[in-house]
Amino acid sequence: MRPTALIGMLALGLALGSIVLGHLILVPALQGDTSLVDANLARALAQPLSLRTAELALAACVVLTAVAKHWLRHNAAASLALLAAGIAGVDRLGILPRAHEAWSRVDLVAMRPQVRIDAAEQLWMIHEATLAALAVVLLALAAFASTAKPKSRSE
Repeated sequence: MRPTALIGMLALGLALGSIVLGHLILVPALQGDTSLVDANLARALAQPLSLRTAELALAACVVLTAVAKHWLRHNAAASLALLAAGIAGVDRLGILPRAHEAWSRVDLVAMRPQVRIDAAEQLWMIHEATLAALAVVLLALAAFASTAKPKSRSE
């Protein structure tokens, strides 16, 4: 197996794993566990995990961008990898910090002020939409990887 293929598969797995395990399983589990702590503390405890998993996805997408052209040798592969890195960067550097800041300005126990809660929920929905878009792009790259023909040593 070529080194670029191994690096590409690891980066793709890390990006998809950070989305699925981090954002879809661990973060909601931490935010929803209010049996020992109140809702405000649960959300505050989930914030660093959310940021770190977004950083992992961004780093993996950047590595994927670096190796996609040589690994997949498909015209759309490099473009999709660059798009994935862009989406991950916008999510981690733009949307996610604003969403966490908006959630830190509300009291989830008293559910006040409602205007700020609505704004925070809207930012969180945008974050979830960017994660869905990122997952679709990464799955498209996985489809290219699964249909890629093995390259001979002379290429």
